Parts: sequence; structure tokens; C-alpha cells
Amino acid sequence: MVKLLFLAALLTGAPSTIAQTSVPTPRELQTGNLWIRAVASPNYHKYLQTKPANVPGIAILDSYTTAGQFNIVDGQLVNKVANPPLYMWVEEPADKANPPRTLSTWFNTTKNPFGTFNFQGDTVAWSVPSVKRQNTAAWLVCKNQQLFINTGAYAYQTPSGCADQTIHYYNDKTANN
Repeated sequence: MVKLLFLAALLTGAPSTIAQTSVPTPRELQTGNLWIRAVASPNYHKYLQTKPANVPGIAILDSYTTAGQFNIVDGQLVNKVANPPLYMWVEEPADKANPPRTLSTWFNTTKNPFGTFNFQGDTVAWSVPSVKRQNTAAWLVCKNQQLFINTGAYAYQTPSGCADQTIHYYNDKTANN
């Protein structure tokens, strides 16, 4: 029941009633991890993370000072700095043939059962055979910097209040602005 309430809060944007304690992200990149960030305006050098940091919650792009550290392992986008590790989840639409334009993303302590993450060069992509997408590396950043899978065409009929983005890994020693 607690998991269902937490998931409902994540998907609706409602605040969670579960106490969350932030785990500070090391300021230097840990072995086996990568920073993940947008590289185009309006989210130039905004980094993947949760707020509070390194706890289950909505996936956002925000400041380099609170950037999470991630990698893709066996098709899972995972934050191994968090204890326990956090896995990015993608909302599974009821109608996969006609999914909504935005699929929510969040981090949870269990592996994502829907779709697979991979790198296309340095770009983060997500796909699943049951949801057809023109660009598996298309993302949207919307209200409160929330990160969504973009099921539509990149930079075409972008939903109001959202910005088209691609997100990329960055492996310098520190995150930068």
C-alpha cells in the first residue's frame, strides 16, 4: 500500500508522505559512474537527479551542484551512489499504440520492468518494442524541471510548458555549469 501511495504521488506530482532523507552526492565523479545532463537551451548543463538527492522520487534536470551520478547497467539507468541503488522507471501507458505525448520518469529502489535504456554514442535513449517512437533519444523537460520520455517527434508540436531535450553522459571529474 505504501508503494502504491508513493507511486501515485510521484505520477501526480503530489508531495509524498514518506519521509525522505537526502544522501549527498559526492562532488567528484565516482568510478563507474557518469554525470547525465542536457546540452541545449533552455536546460543547458542541467543535470539528472532527484530532490532530495539520491532518494526515490521524480526524475528532474537541475543544478550541477546537486547532480546525481549514474550509469546504464544491463538496460537499467541506475544511480549507484544512492544506498540502496535507484533505478529510473518509465510510466507504462494503458494504450501503447496511442501513448500520451509524455511518459513520466522517476527513480525507485527496484529495477524498471518497462523498457530498456542504452547509450547512442553519449546520448541516453530509452525504448520498448510496444511503444513506437520516432526518436528513442527524445526527452521533454516540463513543469518543475520534471523529465519525461517524449513519444512524439523531437522539436515538433512540443507540449505547452515543455522543452525538447536530449540528455548526454559527461565524465569529467566534476559536474560544471
